[in-house]
Amino acid sequence: MTPTAYIDPTPVGPEALAGQYLRRFWHPVFRAEDLPQGAAVPLRILREEFTLYRGEGGAAHLLPLRCAHRASQLNTGWVEGDSLRCFYHGWRYDGSGQCVEQPGEDPSFAKRIKLASYPVQEYLGLIFAYFGPGEPPVLPRYPEFDAPGVLDVYPPEYWPCSYFNRIDNAADAAHLSFAHRESRTAIGRPQPLADVTAEETEFGVLTSLFVDGALRSTLHFHMPNINQFIQSDTRLRDPFNTEAPAIIARLLFRVPVDNESCVSFPIDHVSLTGEVGAAYLERRRTLEATQRAAPQSPETMGSLVLGSRMRMAEVRECDQANLKTLTSVEDYVAQVGQGPRVHHPSERLGRMDAGIVLIRSVWQRELRALADGRPLKTWTRHEPLGHPLPGGGQ
Repeated sequence: MTPTAYIDPTPVGPEALAGQYLRRFWHPVFRAEDLPQGAAVPLRILREEFTLYRGEGGAAHLLPLRCAHRASQLNTGWVEGDSLRCFYHGWRYDGSGQCVEQPGEDPSFAKRIKLASYPVQEYLGLIFAYFGPGEPPVLPRYPEFDAPGVLDVYPPEYWPCSYFNRIDNAADAAHLSFAHRESRTAIGRPQPLADVTAEETEFGVLTSLFVDGALRSTLHFHMPNINQFIQSDTRLRDPFNTEAPAIIARLLFRVPVDNESCVSFPIDHVSLTGEVGAAYLERRRTLEATQRAAPQSPETMGSLVLGSRMRMAEVRECDQANLKTLTSVEDYVAQVGQGPRVHHPSERLGRMDAGIVLIRSVWQRELRALADGRPLKTWTRHEPLGHPLPGGGQ
Protein backbone atom coordinates (compact mmCIF):
# COMPACT_ATOMS: atom_id res chain seq x y z
CA MET A 1 0.00 0.00 0.00
CA THR A 2 1.45 3.36 -1.02
CA PRO A 3 1.70 6.15 1.61
CA THR A 4 -1.03 8.08 -0.23
CA ALA A 5 -3.44 5.14 -0.34
CA TYR A 6 -2.66 4.41 3.29
CA ILE A 7 -4.32 7.61 4.46
CA ASP A 8 -6.83 8.21 1.65
CA PRO A 9 -10.32 8.60 3.19
CA THR A 10 -12.24 8.29 -0.09
CA PRO A 11 -12.17 4.52 -0.88
CA VAL A 12 -15.16 3.29 1.14
CA GLY A 13 -15.64 -0.36 0.18
CA PRO A 14 -15.35 -3.05 2.87
CA GLU A 15 -11.82 -3.91 1.73
CA ALA A 16 -10.54 -0.31 2.05
CA LEU A 17 -9.01 1.07 5.22
CA ALA A 18 -11.30 4.12 5.24
CA GLY A 19 -14.29 1.87 4.54
CA GLN A 20 -13.42 -0.29 7.54
CA TYR A 21 -13.12 2.82 9.72
CA LEU A 22 -16.45 4.24 8.56
CA ARG A 23 -18.19 0.94 9.30
CA ARG A 24 -17.42 1.40 13.00
CA PHE A 25 -20.02 4.19 13.14
CA TRP A 26 -23.79 4.47 12.65
CA HIS A 27 -24.88 6.14 9.38
CA PRO A 28 -28.28 7.38 8.21
CA VAL A 29 -29.42 5.54 5.10
CA PHE A 30 -32.97 6.79 4.47
CA ARG A 31 -35.48 9.43 5.50
CA ALA A 32 -37.98 7.62 7.75
CA GLU A 33 -41.12 9.25 6.33
CA ASP A 34 -40.19 8.02 2.84
CA LEU A 35 -40.45 4.34 3.88
CA PRO A 36 -44.09 3.45 4.63
CA GLN A 37 -45.16 0.16 6.14
CA GLY A 38 -44.97 -2.68 3.64
CA ALA A 39 -42.43 -0.90 1.41
CA ALA A 40 -39.02 -2.23 0.31
CA VAL A 41 -36.31 -0.22 -1.47
CA PRO A 42 -32.82 -0.91 -2.84
CA LEU A 43 -29.92 0.98 -1.23
CA ARG A 44 -26.35 1.60 -2.26
CA ILE A 45 -24.26 2.78 0.69
CA LEU A 46 -20.51 2.48 1.36
CA ARG A 47 -20.06 0.84 -2.04
CA GLU A 48 -22.33 -2.08 -1.11
CA GLU A 49 -25.93 -2.89 -2.04
CA PHE A 50 -28.76 -3.59 0.38
CA THR A 51 -32.52 -3.99 0.70
CA LEU A 52 -34.28 -1.77 3.24
CA TYR A 53 -37.86 -2.62 4.11
CA ARG A 54 -40.45 -1.70 6.73
CA GLY A 55 -42.52 -4.55 8.08
CA GLU A 56 -46.26 -4.34 8.56
CA GLY A 57 -45.58 -3.94 12.29
CA GLY A 58 -43.65 -0.72 11.60
CA ALA A 59 -40.07 -1.90 12.24
CA ALA A 60 -37.43 -1.26 9.58
CA HIS A 61 -35.02 -4.04 8.54
CA LEU A 62 -31.87 -4.07 6.42
CA LEU A 63 -30.75 -7.12 4.42
CA PRO A 64 -28.44 -7.66 1.43
CA LEU A 65 -29.83 -6.65 -1.94
CA ARG A 66 -30.09 -10.16 -3.39
CA CYS A 67 -31.81 -13.43 -2.54
CA ALA A 68 -29.55 -16.36 -1.63
CA HIS A 69 -31.34 -18.58 -4.17
CA ARG A 70 -30.81 -17.02 -7.61
CA ALA A 71 -29.58 -13.51 -6.72
CA SER A 72 -32.82 -11.72 -7.58
CA GLN A 73 -33.29 -8.29 -5.99
CA LEU A 74 -35.28 -8.67 -2.78
CA ASN A 75 -36.78 -5.18 -2.97
CA THR A 76 -38.97 -6.35 -5.88
CA GLY A 77 -40.75 -8.87 -3.66
CA TRP A 78 -43.51 -8.64 -1.05
CA VAL A 79 -43.45 -7.59 2.59
CA GLU A 80 -45.48 -10.12 4.59
CA GLY A 81 -45.78 -9.28 8.27
CA ASP A 82 -42.21 -8.48 9.29
CA SER A 83 -40.66 -10.74 6.63
CA LEU A 84 -39.76 -10.26 2.98
CA ARG A 85 -40.65 -12.71 0.20
CA CYS A 86 -38.53 -12.87 -2.95
CA PHE A 87 -40.29 -11.99 -6.20
CA TYR A 88 -38.52 -14.70 -8.24
CA HIS A 89 -39.28 -17.98 -6.46
CA GLY A 90 -40.96 -16.97 -3.21
CA TRP A 91 -38.19 -17.63 -0.71
CA ARG A 92 -39.08 -15.71 2.44
CA TYR A 93 -36.70 -14.11 4.97
CA ASP A 94 -37.33 -12.65 8.40
CA GLY A 95 -35.75 -9.43 9.67
CA SER A 96 -32.66 -11.29 10.91
CA GLY A 97 -31.97 -12.61 7.39
CA GLN A 98 -33.04 -16.15 8.27
CA CYS A 99 -34.83 -17.94 5.47
CA VAL A 100 -38.11 -19.17 6.89
CA GLU A 101 -39.89 -20.54 3.81
CA GLN A 102 -38.92 -22.07 0.45
CA PRO A 103 -41.97 -23.11 -1.58
CA GLY A 104 -41.54 -26.61 -3.03
CA GLU A 105 -38.37 -27.41 -1.05
CA ASP A 106 -37.73 -29.70 1.91
CA PRO A 107 -38.60 -27.74 5.10
CA SER A 108 -35.17 -28.49 6.58
CA PHE A 109 -33.42 -26.65 3.72
CA ALA A 110 -34.58 -23.19 4.83
CA LYS A 111 -32.91 -23.55 8.24
CA ARG A 112 -29.52 -23.74 6.54
CA ILE A 113 -29.93 -20.47 4.63
CA LYS A 114 -29.35 -17.14 6.35
CA LEU A 115 -28.49 -13.77 4.85
CA ALA A 116 -26.53 -11.10 6.65
CA SER A 117 -28.61 -8.51 8.48
CA TYR A 118 -27.67 -5.12 9.87
CA PRO A 119 -28.78 -3.29 13.05
CA VAL A 120 -31.22 -0.47 12.36
CA GLN A 121 -32.49 2.36 14.57
CA GLU A 122 -34.68 5.38 13.89
CA TYR A 123 -33.81 8.79 15.30
CA LEU A 124 -34.41 12.42 14.28
CA GLY A 125 -36.62 11.34 11.39
CA LEU A 126 -33.87 9.19 9.82
CA ILE A 127 -33.20 5.46 9.59
CA PHE A 128 -29.67 4.68 10.81
CA ALA A 129 -27.77 1.46 10.14
CA TYR A 130 -24.58 -0.10 11.47
CA PHE A 131 -22.37 -2.06 9.06
CA GLY A 132 -19.37 -2.84 11.26
CA PRO A 133 -18.07 -5.84 13.18
CA GLY A 134 -19.39 -6.95 16.56
CA GLU A 135 -21.95 -5.17 18.67
CA PRO A 136 -22.73 -1.65 17.45
CA PRO A 137 -21.79 1.34 19.59
CA VAL A 138 -24.50 3.44 21.19
CA LEU A 139 -26.23 5.57 18.58
CA PRO A 140 -25.12 9.18 19.28
CA ARG A 141 -27.72 11.65 20.47
CA TYR A 142 -27.89 15.37 19.74
CA PRO A 143 -29.59 17.17 22.66
CA GLU A 144 -30.22 20.37 20.70
CA PHE A 145 -32.40 18.42 18.29
CA ASP A 146 -34.38 16.66 21.03
CA ALA A 147 -35.45 20.01 22.52
CA PRO A 148 -38.94 21.51 21.94
CA GLY A 149 -39.27 23.09 18.52
CA VAL A 150 -39.63 22.18 14.85
CA LEU A 151 -37.64 19.22 13.55
CA ASP A 152 -37.35 19.74 9.80
CA VAL A 153 -35.92 16.69 8.00
CA TYR A 154 -35.04 17.58 4.41
CA PRO A 155 -35.08 15.17 1.46
CA PRO A 156 -31.66 13.54 0.99
CA GLU A 157 -29.29 15.10 -1.55
CA TYR A 158 -27.46 12.73 -3.91
CA TRP A 159 -24.40 14.42 -5.45
CA PRO A 160 -21.75 13.08 -7.87
CA CYS A 161 -18.76 13.77 -5.64
CA SER A 162 -16.99 12.14 -2.72
CA TYR A 163 -18.46 12.57 0.73
CA PHE A 164 -15.16 14.21 1.68
CA ASN A 165 -15.78 17.05 -0.80
CA ARG A 166 -18.77 17.89 1.37
CA ILE A 167 -16.97 17.42 4.69
CA ASP A 168 -14.16 19.76 3.66
CA ASN A 169 -16.60 22.45 2.56
CA ALA A 170 -18.18 22.93 5.98
CA ALA A 171 -14.81 23.81 7.54
CA ASP A 172 -13.97 26.15 4.66
CA ALA A 173 -14.22 29.74 5.90
CA ALA A 174 -13.20 31.57 2.73
CA HIS A 175 -15.92 30.05 0.55
CA LEU A 176 -18.58 31.93 2.54
CA SER A 177 -17.29 35.21 1.11
CA PHE A 178 -17.10 34.04 -2.48
CA ALA A 179 -19.11 30.89 -3.32
CA HIS A 180 -22.08 32.28 -1.33
CA ARG A 181 -21.75 35.85 -2.56
CA GLU A 182 -25.11 35.82 -4.36
CA SER A 183 -27.12 34.36 -1.47
CA ARG A 184 -25.54 36.64 1.12
CA THR A 185 -26.06 39.66 -1.11
CA ALA A 186 -29.73 38.65 -1.37
CA ILE A 187 -30.16 39.05 2.40
CA GLY A 188 -27.95 42.11 2.69
CA ARG A 189 -25.33 40.27 4.74
CA PRO A 190 -22.08 39.93 2.83
CA GLN A 191 -19.57 37.72 4.61
CA PRO A 192 -16.30 39.53 5.37
CA LEU A 193 -13.16 37.49 5.01
CA ALA A 194 -12.37 35.97 8.40
CA ASP A 195 -9.33 34.79 10.29
CA VAL A 196 -9.56 31.08 11.07
CA THR A 197 -8.50 28.83 13.93
CA ALA A 198 -9.14 25.11 14.39
CA GLU A 199 -8.87 22.78 17.37
CA GLU A 200 -9.59 19.12 18.04
CA THR A 201 -12.48 18.41 20.41
CA GLU A 202 -13.97 15.38 22.14
CA PHE A 203 -16.29 14.90 19.15
CA GLY A 204 -14.19 16.10 16.21
CA VAL A 205 -12.96 19.52 15.12
CA LEU A 206 -14.11 23.04 16.01
CA THR A 207 -13.35 25.73 13.43
CA SER A 208 -13.72 29.34 14.63
CA LEU A 209 -14.00 32.43 12.43
CA PHE A 210 -12.86 35.85 13.64
CA VAL A 211 -13.57 39.22 12.01
CA ASP A 212 -11.58 42.21 13.28
CA GLY A 213 -10.51 40.13 16.27
CA ALA A 214 -14.07 39.25 17.34
CA LEU A 215 -15.43 35.70 17.20
CA ARG A 216 -17.99 35.65 14.39
CA SER A 217 -18.89 31.99 13.78
CA THR A 218 -18.18 28.45 14.90
CA LEU A 219 -18.34 25.38 12.67
CA HIS A 220 -18.54 21.93 14.25
CA PHE A 221 -17.34 18.71 12.64
CA HIS A 222 -18.27 15.38 14.26
CA MET A 223 -16.15 12.38 13.37
CA PRO A 224 -16.29 10.75 11.01
CA ASN A 225 -18.61 12.58 8.56
CA ILE A 226 -21.03 15.02 10.22
CA ASN A 227 -21.15 18.81 9.92
CA GLN A 228 -23.09 21.02 12.31
CA PHE A 229 -23.62 24.71 12.80
CA ILE A 230 -26.06 26.93 14.62
CA GLN A 231 -27.61 30.04 13.08
CA SER A 232 -29.50 32.77 14.91
CA ASP A 233 -30.39 34.76 11.77
CA THR A 234 -33.35 33.00 10.17
CA ARG A 235 -32.82 34.80 6.86
CA LEU A 236 -30.10 32.34 5.92
CA ARG A 237 -32.27 29.26 6.36
CA ASP A 238 -35.88 30.45 6.51
CA PRO A 239 -37.23 31.34 3.05
CA PHE A 240 -40.32 32.89 4.67
CA ASN A 241 -38.49 35.49 6.78
CA THR A 242 -40.36 34.37 9.87
CA GLU A 243 -40.91 37.37 12.11
CA ALA A 244 -40.57 35.39 15.34
CA PRO A 245 -36.91 35.22 16.41
CA ALA A 246 -35.54 31.73 16.01
CA ILE A 247 -32.34 29.77 16.39
CA ILE A 248 -31.77 27.22 13.65
CA ALA A 249 -29.38 24.35 14.37
CA ARG A 250 -28.40 22.23 11.40
CA LEU A 251 -26.96 18.72 11.18
CA LEU A 252 -25.62 17.37 7.89
CA PHE A 253 -24.70 13.70 7.63
CA ARG A 254 -22.39 13.13 4.62
CA VAL A 255 -22.64 9.43 3.74
CA PRO A 256 -20.67 7.76 0.93
CA VAL A 257 -22.70 5.98 -1.73
CA ASP A 258 -19.46 4.83 -3.33
CA ASN A 259 -15.99 6.30 -3.88
CA GLU A 260 -17.21 9.07 -6.16
CA SER A 261 -20.74 9.90 -5.03
CA CYS A 262 -22.48 10.59 -1.76
CA VAL A 263 -25.80 11.33 -0.08
CA SER A 264 -26.33 14.12 2.42
CA PHE A 265 -29.09 14.06 5.06
CA PRO A 266 -29.79 17.63 6.28
CA ILE A 267 -31.82 18.24 9.45
CA ASP A 268 -32.87 21.59 10.92
CA HIS A 269 -34.06 22.19 14.46
CA VAL A 270 -35.94 25.49 14.59
CA SER A 271 -36.68 26.97 18.02
CA LEU A 272 -40.31 27.77 17.21
CA THR A 273 -43.13 26.04 19.07
CA GLY A 274 -46.93 26.01 19.12
CA GLU A 275 -48.85 27.56 16.24
CA VAL A 276 -45.86 29.52 14.98
CA GLY A 277 -43.79 26.33 14.74
CA ALA A 278 -46.61 24.40 13.05
CA ALA A 279 -47.08 27.18 10.51
CA TYR A 280 -43.35 27.27 9.77
CA LEU A 281 -43.24 23.50 9.13
CA GLU A 282 -46.35 23.61 6.95
CA ARG A 283 -44.83 26.33 4.77
CA ARG A 284 -41.58 24.37 4.53
CA ARG A 285 -43.42 21.28 3.36
CA THR A 286 -45.35 23.31 0.79
CA LEU A 287 -42.08 24.77 -0.51
CA GLU A 288 -40.53 21.31 -0.64
CA ALA A 289 -43.43 20.03 -2.77
CA THR A 290 -43.09 23.04 -5.09
CA GLN A 291 -39.38 22.40 -5.52
CA ARG A 292 -39.99 18.74 -6.34
CA ALA A 293 -42.39 19.82 -9.10
CA ALA A 294 -40.05 22.49 -10.47
CA PRO A 295 -38.63 21.86 -13.95
CA GLN A 296 -35.08 22.38 -12.72
CA SER A 297 -33.65 21.05 -9.46
CA PRO A 298 -30.73 22.71 -7.68
CA GLU A 299 -28.54 19.88 -9.00
CA THR A 300 -29.71 20.54 -12.57
CA MET A 301 -29.07 24.27 -12.26
CA GLY A 302 -25.69 23.58 -10.67
CA SER A 303 -24.74 21.37 -13.63
CA LEU A 304 -25.80 24.14 -16.02
CA VAL A 305 -23.60 26.63 -14.19
CA LEU A 306 -20.66 24.21 -14.27
CA GLY A 307 -21.14 23.90 -18.03
CA SER A 308 -21.35 27.71 -18.48
CA ARG A 309 -24.90 27.36 -19.78
CA MET A 310 -26.22 29.41 -16.87
CA ARG A 311 -24.75 32.07 -14.60
CA MET A 312 -25.26 32.24 -10.86
CA ALA A 313 -26.98 35.62 -11.23
CA GLU A 314 -29.54 33.89 -13.47
CA VAL A 315 -30.17 31.26 -10.80
CA ARG A 316 -30.94 34.05 -8.36
CA GLU A 317 -33.49 35.54 -10.78
CA CYS A 318 -35.35 32.26 -11.48
CA ASP A 319 -39.00 32.26 -10.41
CA GLN A 320 -38.55 28.95 -8.59
CA ALA A 321 -35.38 30.04 -6.79
CA ASN A 322 -35.36 30.98 -3.12
CA LEU A 323 -32.55 31.44 -0.67
CA LYS A 324 -32.29 27.73 0.15
CA THR A 325 -32.20 26.80 -3.55
CA LEU A 326 -29.61 29.45 -4.32
CA THR A 327 -27.38 28.31 -1.46
CA SER A 328 -27.65 24.69 -2.61
CA VAL A 329 -26.69 25.61 -6.17
CA GLU A 330 -23.70 27.58 -4.90
CA ASP A 331 -22.47 24.62 -2.85
CA TYR A 332 -23.09 22.18 -5.71
CA VAL A 333 -21.05 24.27 -8.13
CA ALA A 334 -18.16 24.57 -5.67
CA GLN A 335 -18.05 20.97 -4.46
CA VAL A 336 -19.05 18.96 -7.53
CA GLY A 337 -16.84 21.31 -9.54
CA GLN A 338 -13.82 19.95 -7.65
CA GLY A 339 -14.27 16.63 -9.42
CA PRO A 340 -15.59 13.33 -8.06
CA ARG A 341 -12.81 12.94 -5.49
CA VAL A 342 -11.13 15.64 -3.42
CA HIS A 343 -7.42 15.75 -2.44
CA HIS A 344 -6.08 16.84 -5.82
CA PRO A 345 -2.29 16.58 -6.15
CA SER A 346 -2.43 20.19 -7.35
CA GLU A 347 -3.97 21.47 -4.10
CA ARG A 348 -2.13 24.26 -2.30
CA LEU A 349 -3.65 24.79 1.13
CA GLY A 350 -3.10 28.01 3.08
CA ARG A 351 -3.84 29.52 6.48
CA MET A 352 -7.53 29.99 5.63
CA ASP A 353 -7.76 26.19 5.36
CA ALA A 354 -6.93 25.50 9.03
CA GLY A 355 -10.15 23.56 9.66
CA ILE A 356 -9.73 21.46 6.51
CA VAL A 357 -6.11 20.67 7.34
CA LEU A 358 -6.97 19.59 10.89
CA ILE A 359 -9.91 17.38 9.85
CA ARG A 360 -7.74 15.61 7.30
CA SER A 361 -4.93 15.25 9.85
CA VAL A 362 -7.28 13.66 12.40
CA TRP A 363 -8.61 11.27 9.77
CA GLN A 364 -5.09 10.31 8.72
CA ARG A 365 -4.06 9.67 12.33
CA GLU A 366 -7.05 7.40 12.93
CA LEU A 367 -6.50 5.46 9.69
CA ARG A 368 -2.85 4.89 10.58
CA ALA A 369 -3.86 3.67 14.04
CA LEU A 370 -6.43 1.28 12.52
CA ALA A 371 -3.89 -0.10 10.06
CA ASP A 372 -1.31 -0.58 12.84
CA GLY A 373 -3.77 -2.19 15.25
CA ARG A 374 -3.40 0.66 17.76
CA PRO A 375 -6.31 2.07 19.83
CA LEU A 376 -8.64 4.50 18.09
CA LYS A 377 -9.96 7.65 19.71
CA THR A 378 -13.45 7.34 21.19
CA TRP A 379 -15.49 10.32 20.03
CA THR A 380 -18.12 11.56 22.48
CA ARG A 381 -20.47 14.48 22.99
CA HIS A 382 -22.61 14.72 26.11
CA GLU A 383 -23.72 18.35 26.33
CA PRO A 384 -25.60 20.52 23.84
CA LEU A 385 -23.39 22.81 21.81
CA GLY A 386 -23.47 26.46 22.79
CA HIS A 387 -25.90 29.02 21.41
CA PRO A 388 -24.76 31.03 18.42
CA LEU A 389 -23.15 34.40 18.77
CA PRO A 390 -25.22 37.60 18.72
CA GLY A 391 -26.10 38.39 15.13
CA GLY A 392 -25.64 34.80 14.02
CA GLY A 393 -22.98 33.11 11.98
CA GLN A 394 -22.89 30.03 9.82
